[in-house]
Amino acid sequence: MVEQDGDFQHESAGQIPCTLGDAQTFLEQSQLRRHQHAWRIICWRRQVGTILFSPTHHAADKFHGGILCKLISSANGVDGYFFLAFAQPLSSMDVIKSVVIILVEKLKDYLAGIIVKERMAREMHRIVAQYKALFDRAPVLMNSFDKSNRCILWNGECERLFGWTIEELNCQPDPLALFFPDDEVRHRVRASVSASPAVDMYEWHPVRRTGEVLTVLWSNILLPDKSILSIGLDITERKKAEQQLAVKATTDDLTGCFNRFSILRQFREAIATCEPGDPRNHFSILMLDLDHFKNINDRWGHLTGDAALLHFCEKIRELSMPHYALGRLGGEEFLMLLPQTDSQTALRFSQKIRAVLADKPLFNGGEKITLSFSAGVVFVTGRVSDTSVLLTLADDALYDAKRTGRSRTVVAEAIL
Repeated sequence: MVEQDGDFQHESAGQIPCTLGDAQTFLEQSQLRRHQHAWRIICWRRQVGTILFSPTHHAADKFHGGILCKLISSANGVDGYFFLAFAQPLSSMDVIKSVVIILVEKLKDYLAGIIVKERMAREMHRIVAQYKALFDRAPVLMNSFDKSNRCILWNGECERLFGWTIEELNCQPDPLALFFPDDEVRHRVRASVSASPAVDMYEWHPVRRTGEVLTVLWSNILLPDKSILSIGLDITERKKAEQQLAVKATTDDLTGCFNRFSILRQFREAIATCEPGDPRNHFSILMLDLDHFKNINDRWGHLTGDAALLHFCEKIRELSMPHYALGRLGGEEFLMLLPQTDSQTALRFSQKIRAVLADKPLFNGGEKITLSFSAGVVFVTGRVSDTSVLLTLADDALYDAKRTGRSRTVVAEAIL
């Protein structure tokens, strides 16, 4: 029996098995441990079984002679006891004592090494258990596939996110096709997992079992056994939040069209690519102002005024081409960018809007509100690239439309 830091290890050999409990009981009953500094080796010529076991134990009458030797190893902090029992009484003890002392000296370091190794094994088992728990429960995707496409690692986060178990994956001829149905994308994914994978994280869009497309950052790590461990982070919700923030940053909350900052930025970008000699980049701007908007607010209230602005924008969007851009400059004033559109086409477009508003009025309860607007058109060919000048021209044309009776569109002078 070997003791280290209060932990006992026990080994028994021979025809009569002896348990750790038997050994501890033997030491306590014989009161040997109470006088542990007073002896090194003790011999019994006969009847040692009655000391080691209770009288009813089947081995009580089997052991007669016995030798107990103390193990001391200060270097390793290991103490213990070596006990050798004989089936016959001992007549001469001197030779046997000498043999046992030599045997114990030889065994002492060996037994101490055994207990240290066993402690290391238990500690390793504990560490492995901790890492296994970390692998299974960590909020990080971790998996690995061998060269034959068989999944050999698939942690709990992978199963939770994707909805597939490792057993279900390995029933598939090509498990990767579950996540990347497109052949070309799947080929790029495989190419990213090579014998010398990049440690940088790249964005991929795998499909989960429900069909939802995810956004995941993946990185690949080359392990010492040459296998590849893929580590991923699910950023789907973060990506959605970023997209929502991007939309919110560029969109007018009430009408859903572009806000002032965004439409003017698009206007500047269109001017930057507009050249006099390239008609493909010429465009028109249409500045619109809802007529008598203050009267709507005063008569029906601001909620109806908001409904009027929304109705106005919805009718414009219904008629717009996909590449048209509508933005709210502020209040009831709006700016439209009409790529590859000259001033006369822009004029006709504004007339269509006016006709739709007349045909589809806004209803406030049972009351009909017919909306109208005034507008100014400027055709941009690149000869003038100053944003403020072009906006002033459009605003002047809009003012002319209001001054000459409203509900009409005025085209700026074609001096551009």
